[in-house]
Amino acid sequence: MIKKAKKAQQPLVKTRRKIRNLQEFSDWFKKTGSMILLSILRYALILCIGYIILLPLLEMISTAFMSPEEVGSPVSEWVPAEFSLEHIIVAFRLLNYRDSVLYTLLTTAGQVVLQILSAAITGYAFARVRSKKIQAMFAIVILTIVVPQSVMVLPQYIYFSNFDVFGIIELITGKPLNLIGEPAVLYLLDFCGMGLKSGLYIYIFRQFFRGLPKELEEAAHMDGCGFIRTLFTIVMPNATPGIITVGVLSFVWNWNDTFYTNRFVGSQLNLMVRLNRVSGAMDQFMNGLKNIPAGFYFNTSDPLYQSSILSTASLLVILPLIILYMFIQKKFVESASNSGIVG
Repeated sequence: MIKKAKKAQQPLVKTRRKIRNLQEFSDWFKKTGSMILLSILRYALILCIGYIILLPLLEMISTAFMSPEEVGSPVSEWVPAEFSLEHIIVAFRLLNYRDSVLYTLLTTAGQVVLQILSAAITGYAFARVRSKKIQAMFAIVILTIVVPQSVMVLPQYIYFSNFDVFGIIELITGKPLNLIGEPAVLYLLDFCGMGLKSGLYIYIFRQFFRGLPKELEEAAHMDGCGFIRTLFTIVMPNATPGIITVGVLSFVWNWNDTFYTNRFVGSQLNLMVRLNRVSGAMDQFMNGLKNIPAGFYFNTSDPLYQSSILSTASLLVILPLIILYMFIQKKFVESASNSGIVG
């Protein structure tokens, strides 16, 4: 009887095993299918965003090496049938590129160093000094991020057009200094923590320093180090991710800045200022060019030709940033993930 009962139950056991296997397969298929679908959607989204970002850059590169006669032709929209360097040469001369790049590089590098220095000192103070007054001051720093630049530009302009320090300069020279038109305006703003995006840099350093172990600083204080010495000998060498992040952001934003440079400096050797003035008076600048090589199209009355030259000039302006990012891409991404941006 027992054997007969077992034989009668065998089909039920097999059926249950099949149902269990089908359920496991269904669960596996759903899980795997959802993962594959999410991966497809993720990569599709990345490709779409990358296409949107890279499309203007690819168009500028294609236009830069295109023959002027082919501009606007639907046949040579991406790959030119005849390569030419005319757009690059003319844009190079319009921007006075060699001198402008050197000037912009030196001034931007000076701004980056001053912004890193001021933001690091201020951020370290906010991270380590605990008091209600300090936190209230940090709220003011956050306001500098939120408040538009145009709100503060008028009092800053008035102050720098009559620059004085406690009346000392007027006492010695008889009148305040007019710093408008000098790069010193930008250097003073950066050193005092009021430069372009300085509030954000202070926030990044504050978040990064809050994550550093205090034992290092306590050991330095026991050895007799003061606040400033501890900052530069102990804290700053360990703040490489924050320094790289702030340095890259500061360099890119100051390189592309036209708001402060137009109002406080306005130098013709600044690349972005030069590009803006060329785009605003294209005919005047192109007619002022001399020694154009023979055989160039150089039709200054052709709007397509002018737009091609302007597009190539824009490519030359952002070219140093592209080269910079190619060299420091890996370190920048790693530093951004380890710095206060994620804090």
